[in-house]
Amino acid sequence: MSEKIFHLQLQDSMKNKKSLVCYLKDGSLKYSHYTGWATSGIVLALRNMQVGYKNGSNLAVENLPGESKEQFTNRIVYMINSDSVCNVVNIVNTEVKFT
Repeated sequence: MSEKIFHLQLQDSMKNKKSLVCYLKDGSLKYSHYTGWATSGIVLALRNMQVGYKNGSNLAVENLPGESKEQFTNRIVYMINSDSVCNVVNIVNTEVKFT
């Protein structure tokens, strides 16, 4: 079973819409990067985001000690916005509540 950690809506400099979703599955973080903001699109390589391209780092593969889901998400958003060819334009609410 997997748990969705975050769902980010991104845009590159040409305003192309992309999505990045992170799941926790079997104790490991898994990322899905694809075109568009819908629930499906063409699968893209994470490398296309060029996160950390200048300094050789990549997206996080684990959380820091004591880091909450929200703090982890904010850290990834910061990494993308400060050192990537994309910018985060929205964090999709992953909590669904029925009234």
